[in-house]
Amino acid sequence: MTTQSPSPTPSSPSRAEGGPWLFYLLKRWYSAGHARIEEVTRAFGMTTADYSMLAMLMRKGPCSSADLARAARITPQAVTQQVVQLESKGLIVRYENEANRRITLIEPSVLGRESLAAIDQQVAQIERAFLTEVPAEQEAAIRAFLSRPPVFNP
Repeated sequence: MTTQSPSPTPSSPSRAEGGPWLFYLLKRWYSAGHARIEEVTRAFGMTTADYSMLAMLMRKGPCSSADLARAARITPQAVTQQVVQLESKGLIVRYENEANRRITLIEPSVLGRESLAAIDQQVAQIERAFLTEVPAEQEAAIRAFLSRPPVFNP
């Protein structure tokens, strides 16, 4: 009678040795971090999507919904829904562009800026906790790799 070895576990060292796909490992870390961030954003009456959009607005500065859609790589309709939601929570303000009155600009409100700063502090703590076992040079390498745009060559 032959016995089968158990299927590879997520702690397996590499794909060549029967370990998991890199994307699986990334997803596992993402899911764990996302769950923690979700707890933080929920305490501020936001979703993680709200937090992401607000953070993008802070980075870009005042911009139109079309600019946000391009930057976020989502449909204009999805941005419009998100903007309406953020505005109803008092997290953003919209106003007419003085240079082109056909364009409405969007930026974080005072409440949006304050909420984002508070959430960012807590997210930084979560990130530090996740990286406590990672040496600084490895963290730098991970950040450098993940900061590059994904390229898929067939």
